[in-house]
Amino acid sequence: MNFSQSLALHYDANHWQPSPAAGVWRYPLEREQAESGHVTSLVRFAPNSHFPEHLHPLGEEFWVLEGIFSDENGDYPAGSYVRHPPGSRHRSFTDGGCTIFVKLNQFSPDDGKWLKMLPEQELWITGHKGYRRLPLHQHNGVHTSVLHFPQGGLFPACCYKGGLELLVLEGSVIEGSETYEHLSWLRFAAGSEPNLQLAPDTKLWVRTGHLANLT
Repeated sequence: MNFSQSLALHYDANHWQPSPAAGVWRYPLEREQAESGHVTSLVRFAPNSHFPEHLHPLGEEFWVLEGIFSDENGDYPAGSYVRHPPGSRHRSFTDGGCTIFVKLNQFSPDDGKWLKMLPEQELWITGHKGYRRLPLHQHNGVHTSVLHFPQGGLFPACCYKGGLELLVLEGSVIEGSETYEHLSWLRFAAGSEPNLQLAPDTKLWVRTGHLANLT
């Protein structure tokens, strides 16, 4: 929770922790308090499991990594991105099992937009630098997207200002002597200038600009 420090976490399958709900496991990355406050984590649902209805005081967003995640508003297959605004609540469940990347209580109070983007609604943009971008959301200088680097290469330095957060969806990220593969998570403080090399066919969930005013 010290946002002035950069950190990088290799994925370790031994770090999953049980949640209060049977069949639901969590892999904490950022956690302000045990069951409330600012949270970033992976969440894994066993088949036919559910999490009871709960409130999102400052919003919830998630990216479905595998399987089909569901709530009262519908089903979300792998590759879906959903935002529930501050003050919303839902009961989540799955029939066949799923894994999601979720961020809780991190919205601006004035960001009240509901958003549901399913895989068939994706609109990829190909940039002149050879990578593809799937815009997910932007608000007050904070940008969320998925980036795909078919040929690999260097991560664009323009994304460092204001902080940078990455989840490795496919491929790998190399920083110095370390290689971060599938489900590794990296966060770089505002003002940092990491040198990130990307393997061919690397795909990343990316957020920029959100750490400038956090300490």
